Amino acid sequence: MSTANAPAVRIDRLEVMRLAAGRWTVDERGAGEAYFDVVHLVAGSARLGTEPPLLCSGELAVIAGGGPVVIEVADGAELIIVRIPEGTAGPHAHAMRAAAGRVLATEQGTSGLVAHLLRGLAAQGEACTEHPVRLAQHIVGLVGLMCLDAADDDAGWRPAMLRDAVEYIEQNLGDLDLTPDRIAAAQNISTRTLHRLFEREGMTLGGWIRARRLEHCRIELVDPAHLGASVSAIGARWGLWDAAHFSRLFKATFGASPRAYRQAALDDGLRASA
Repeated sequence: MSTANAPAVRIDRLEVMRLAAGRWTVDERGAGEAYFDVVHLVAGSARLGTEPPLLCSGELAVIAGGGPVVIEVADGAELIIVRIPEGTAGPHAHAMRAAAGRVLATEQGTSGLVAHLLRGLAAQGEACTEHPVRLAQHIVGLVGLMCLDAADDDAGWRPAMLRDAVEYIEQNLGDLDLTPDRIAAAQNISTRTLHRLFEREGMTLGGWIRARRLEHCRIELVDPAHLGASVSAIGARWGLWDAAHFSRLFKATFGASPRAYRQAALDDGLRASA
């Protein structure tokens, strides 16, 4: 692991490292041998140069296989990595490879046990046992079991959950009380999980709602069927009740005020019909 000389705790052939804020590089093929890296973010946030790109506080991820991977640890964050040589993984290698790129929550189950173990190893260092070979075997076995449990989960739950949330938002865009708490409750998930679903797609929940409202307004402004509706009425219908705020948002997004955008569309239509 090329990590600007990050200190490592060695337990037989395993390495346990604690990374503070900064930019680190993990080489998955060092010294001619492939590795599995189990990454646990104790606190804060970190971005991995592989899927999934964003790791949130408390979560685990497995990195496997290819070349160098950049890990960016945010200020105030703390990240623990246990490095397992592929040869040491033994019969668990297949499960680890299958789990690569998955984000695992650590509130319960084997992933919670692994997270607890990694925190303990990082805190106690090499003095944690007089039997490092046996401990290494138990670590690898527990990580392998965690990966098997992850494989049993529905791999499509995140996309499906995001799709359901997006559909709910679309059906309720005009409501003033379309809050994150309400959306999360309708999907039977936590508000934090809801925000993560959007963050993993490179966007924010608030940004998505705002963009969808503005797009519906844009469509109605140029729709002949809505020529009798005022600009403010169209904004209010889609949850943008403050006319001045609506006008500012629209201009920032589409380059013209709602009124000017509508007039330009009308002029274009007249020229086309002439």
